[in-house]
Amino acid sequence: MTDQSAQAEIVDLGDERILSAQIEIDAPAQVIFDILIQPRRHAEIDASQSVQGIIKGPERLALHDTFKVRMKVGVNYWVTNKVVEFEPDRRITWAHLLGNRWTYELTPLSPDRTLVRETNNLRAAGWKASLSPVARKHEAIRRSIAKSLVRLKKLAESEAAG
Repeated sequence: MTDQSAQAEIVDLGDERILSAQIEIDAPAQVIFDILIQPRRHAEIDASQSVQGIIKGPERLALHDTFKVRMKVGVNYWVTNKVVEFEPDRRITWAHLLGNRWTYELTPLSPDRTLVRETNNLRAAGWKASLSPVARKHEAIRRSIAKSLVRLKKLAESEAAG
């Protein structure tokens, strides 16, 4: 069961433009991955509350799928993401036009326990990252990633418990 004081660990990957955190979740990787590949569930996970909903996209993501997301970071806007990496129950990455890449890596620790790392790679965007409404707000993004992982933990553990 989810510990109400659960926290994700901020991970320093040696580059201020690669923002990452991880958490252990008492659920099989398959349960967690199933949540992540449903873009309509992303607002449930997003602790920053910037994800406002899905405008267009498939029910379940696969490699090369695109999905359009309604966002709000100060102002309302939308972004189209494309799935660029997809390894079932292990890894999913999507990127948008500016190049920012969001990755979830799942490492099974046991059949019912999984380490999940979420990473926002702003480095992949190069100079275009400065065009983003959240550019240079690295600490806020790190905290949001960590809080989002706690939300994912709660959802996945609840679903795994049945």
